Amino acid sequence: MKKRIYSILLACLLIAALAGCGKKAETVATETTVAQSQETTQESKAVEASTEAQAGADAFATFEDPNGLFTASYPGTPKEMKQSVSSEGTAIDLYSYMLEQEDALYNVMYSAIPEGTAAEPSAMLEGAVANIPYTIEDSKDITLGEYQGKELKYSAPLGSDTIVFYHRVYIAGDHVYQLQAVSESGERTPEIDTFFNSFTLK
Repeated sequence: MKKRIYSILLACLLIAALAGCGKKAETVATETTVAQSQETTQESKAVEASTEAQAGADAFATFEDPNGLFTASYPGTPKEMKQSVSSEGTAIDLYSYMLEQEDALYNVMYSAIPEGTAAEPSAMLEGAVANIPYTIEDSKDITLGEYQGKELKYSAPLGSDTIVFYHRVYIAGDHVYQLQAVSESGERTPEIDTFFNSFTLK
Protein backbone atom coordinates (compact mmCIF):
# COMPACT_ATOMS: atom_id res chain seq x y z
CA MET A 1 0.00 0.00 0.00
CA LYS A 2 1.52 3.31 -1.04
CA LYS A 3 2.34 5.66 1.82
CA ARG A 4 0.14 8.68 2.46
CA ILE A 5 -2.37 7.87 -0.26
CA TYR A 6 -5.06 9.46 1.88
CA SER A 7 -3.33 12.88 1.96
CA ILE A 8 -4.51 13.80 -1.53
CA LEU A 9 -8.03 14.11 -0.16
CA LEU A 10 -7.71 15.66 3.30
CA ALA A 11 -7.91 19.37 2.56
CA CYS A 12 -10.54 19.15 -0.17
CA LEU A 13 -12.88 16.93 1.82
CA LEU A 14 -12.52 18.93 5.01
CA ILE A 15 -13.25 22.26 3.36
CA ALA A 16 -16.13 20.75 1.40
CA ALA A 17 -17.67 19.34 4.56
CA LEU A 18 -17.26 22.55 6.53
CA ALA A 19 -18.22 25.12 3.93
CA GLY A 20 -19.81 23.30 1.02
CA CYS A 21 -17.28 24.70 -1.41
CA GLY A 22 -14.26 23.57 -3.38
CA LYS A 23 -11.84 26.33 -2.39
CA LYS A 24 -8.16 25.64 -1.95
CA ALA A 25 -6.73 25.17 1.50
CA GLU A 26 -3.18 25.62 2.71
CA THR A 27 -2.03 22.80 4.94
CA VAL A 28 0.87 22.18 7.26
CA ALA A 29 1.09 18.72 8.78
CA THR A 30 3.02 17.49 11.78
CA GLU A 31 2.99 13.82 12.61
CA THR A 32 3.06 12.43 16.13
CA THR A 33 3.41 8.74 16.73
CA VAL A 34 0.84 7.50 19.22
CA ALA A 35 2.47 4.07 19.19
CA GLN A 36 4.25 1.85 16.74
CA SER A 37 1.90 0.50 14.07
CA GLN A 38 1.34 -3.21 14.35
CA GLU A 39 1.05 -4.83 10.97
CA THR A 40 0.29 -8.41 10.11
CA THR A 41 0.63 -10.08 6.74
CA GLN A 42 -1.35 -13.19 5.91
CA GLU A 43 -1.01 -15.45 2.90
CA SER A 44 -4.41 -16.81 2.09
CA LYS A 45 -5.69 -19.76 0.14
CA ALA A 46 -9.10 -19.76 -1.52
CA VAL A 47 -10.41 -22.62 0.63
CA GLU A 48 -9.45 -20.71 3.80
CA ALA A 49 -10.77 -17.29 2.77
CA SER A 50 -13.85 -17.32 4.99
CA THR A 51 -11.96 -18.50 8.06
CA GLU A 52 -9.20 -15.94 7.59
CA ALA A 53 -11.68 -13.10 7.09
CA GLN A 54 -13.24 -13.92 10.45
CA ALA A 55 -9.81 -14.19 12.05
CA GLY A 56 -8.92 -10.77 10.64
CA ALA A 57 -12.05 -9.24 12.13
CA ASP A 58 -11.29 -10.86 15.49
CA ALA A 59 -7.80 -9.27 15.46
CA PHE A 60 -9.23 -5.76 15.75
CA ALA A 61 -8.84 -3.98 19.09
CA THR A 62 -10.54 -0.84 20.41
CA PHE A 63 -8.60 2.41 20.14
CA GLU A 64 -9.64 5.46 22.18
CA ASP A 65 -8.97 8.94 20.84
CA PRO A 66 -6.50 10.71 23.18
CA ASN A 67 -8.81 13.73 23.16
CA GLY A 68 -11.68 11.56 24.38
CA LEU A 69 -14.05 12.13 21.44
CA PHE A 70 -14.37 8.69 19.83
CA THR A 71 -13.47 5.03 19.91
CA ALA A 72 -12.87 2.77 16.91
CA SER A 73 -11.42 -0.69 16.33
CA TYR A 74 -8.21 -1.07 14.33
CA PRO A 75 -6.08 -4.12 13.50
CA GLY A 76 -3.20 -2.45 15.34
CA THR A 77 -2.42 0.97 16.82
CA PRO A 78 -2.90 4.00 14.55
CA LYS A 79 -0.60 6.99 14.25
CA GLU A 80 -1.82 10.49 15.02
CA MET A 81 -1.41 13.37 12.60
CA LYS A 82 -2.48 16.92 13.35
CA GLN A 83 -2.97 19.01 10.23
CA SER A 84 -3.58 22.76 10.27
CA VAL A 85 -5.90 23.83 7.45
CA SER A 86 -6.33 27.50 6.55
CA SER A 87 -9.58 28.46 4.83
CA GLU A 88 -10.37 32.13 4.20
CA GLY A 89 -8.18 33.17 7.10
CA THR A 90 -9.65 30.66 9.54
CA ALA A 91 -7.31 28.06 11.03
CA ILE A 92 -8.82 24.59 11.38
CA ASP A 93 -7.10 21.76 13.21
CA LEU A 94 -7.71 18.38 11.60
CA TYR A 95 -6.83 15.30 13.64
CA SER A 96 -6.18 12.04 11.82
CA TYR A 97 -5.66 8.55 13.27
CA MET A 98 -4.37 6.30 10.51
CA LEU A 99 -3.19 2.71 10.38
CA GLU A 100 -1.60 1.56 7.14
CA GLN A 101 -0.84 -2.08 6.41
CA GLU A 102 0.64 -3.75 3.35
CA ASP A 103 -2.82 -4.43 1.95
CA ALA A 104 -5.18 -2.02 3.73
CA LEU A 105 -5.61 1.42 5.25
CA TYR A 106 -7.93 2.63 8.03
CA ASN A 107 -8.27 6.28 9.00
CA VAL A 108 -10.49 8.38 11.31
CA MET A 109 -10.36 12.17 10.94
CA TYR A 110 -12.19 14.90 12.79
CA SER A 111 -12.27 18.66 13.13
CA ALA A 112 -14.28 21.27 14.96
CA ILE A 113 -16.64 23.32 12.80
CA PRO A 114 -15.53 26.99 12.99
CA GLU A 115 -18.04 29.52 14.25
CA GLY A 116 -19.94 31.19 11.46
CA THR A 117 -19.47 28.39 8.92
CA ALA A 118 -21.98 25.89 10.29
CA ALA A 119 -25.11 25.12 8.29
CA GLU A 120 -27.78 22.46 8.47
CA PRO A 121 -26.13 19.03 8.70
CA SER A 122 -27.91 17.82 5.57
CA ALA A 123 -26.65 20.83 3.59
CA MET A 124 -23.10 20.34 4.83
CA LEU A 125 -23.16 16.68 3.86
CA GLU A 126 -24.51 17.43 0.40
CA GLY A 127 -21.82 20.08 -0.03
CA ALA A 128 -19.13 17.60 0.94
CA VAL A 129 -20.34 15.03 -1.58
CA ALA A 130 -20.82 17.57 -4.37
CA ASN A 131 -17.26 18.87 -4.06
CA ILE A 132 -15.33 15.61 -3.99
CA PRO A 133 -13.24 15.87 -7.18
CA TYR A 134 -13.79 12.24 -8.14
CA THR A 135 -16.70 10.27 -9.58
CA ILE A 136 -18.96 9.03 -6.78
CA GLU A 137 -19.76 5.41 -7.54
CA ASP A 138 -22.13 4.93 -4.61
CA SER A 139 -23.69 7.24 -2.02
CA LYS A 140 -26.25 6.66 0.69
CA ASP A 141 -27.59 8.36 3.80
CA ILE A 142 -26.55 6.86 7.13
CA THR A 143 -26.91 7.80 10.78
CA LEU A 144 -24.86 7.42 13.94
CA GLY A 145 -27.38 7.62 16.74
CA GLU A 146 -29.01 11.02 16.32
CA TYR A 147 -26.40 12.30 13.86
CA GLN A 148 -26.68 12.42 10.08
CA GLY A 149 -24.05 11.04 7.78
CA LYS A 150 -23.13 9.89 4.28
CA GLU A 151 -21.41 6.75 3.10
CA LEU A 152 -19.51 7.00 -0.17
CA LYS A 153 -17.48 4.92 -2.57
CA TYR A 154 -15.24 6.59 -5.12
CA SER A 155 -11.99 6.03 -6.99
CA ALA A 156 -8.98 8.34 -7.07
CA PRO A 157 -6.04 8.10 -9.50
CA LEU A 158 -2.59 7.73 -7.97
CA GLY A 159 0.04 7.62 -10.68
CA SER A 160 -0.73 4.61 -12.83
CA ASP A 161 -2.91 3.08 -10.12
CA THR A 162 -6.49 3.66 -9.05
CA ILE A 163 -7.35 3.68 -5.36
CA VAL A 164 -10.90 2.79 -4.31
CA PHE A 165 -12.01 4.67 -1.19
CA TYR A 166 -14.82 3.73 1.16
CA HIS A 167 -15.70 6.84 3.12
CA ARG A 168 -18.11 7.86 5.86
CA VAL A 169 -18.80 11.45 6.91
CA TYR A 170 -20.79 12.47 9.99
CA ILE A 171 -21.87 15.89 11.24
CA ALA A 172 -22.06 15.52 15.03
CA GLY A 173 -22.73 18.69 16.98
CA ASP A 174 -19.86 21.09 16.35
CA HIS A 175 -17.55 18.48 14.79
CA VAL A 176 -17.11 16.78 11.43
CA TYR A 177 -15.97 13.15 11.57
CA GLN A 178 -14.65 11.25 8.54
CA LEU A 179 -13.74 7.58 8.24
CA GLN A 180 -11.72 6.24 5.31
CA ALA A 181 -10.89 2.65 4.45
CA VAL A 182 -8.98 1.11 1.54
CA SER A 183 -8.23 -2.48 0.59
CA GLU A 184 -5.56 -3.52 -1.88
CA SER A 185 -8.09 -5.33 -4.06
CA GLY A 186 -10.50 -2.39 -4.05
CA GLU A 187 -13.23 -4.62 -2.64
CA ARG A 188 -15.19 -3.87 0.51
CA THR A 189 -13.77 -6.44 2.89
CA PRO A 190 -15.22 -7.73 6.20
CA GLU A 191 -12.42 -5.81 7.92
CA ILE A 192 -13.69 -2.54 6.44
CA ASP A 193 -17.14 -3.24 7.86
CA THR A 194 -15.61 -4.10 11.24
CA PHE A 195 -13.78 -0.77 11.25
CA PHE A 196 -16.79 1.29 10.16
CA ASN A 197 -19.24 -0.39 12.51
CA SER A 198 -16.94 -0.05 15.52
CA PHE A 199 -16.88 3.75 15.40
CA THR A 200 -18.66 5.38 18.37
CA LEU A 201 -18.73 8.89 19.82
CA LYS A 202 -18.14 9.47 23.50
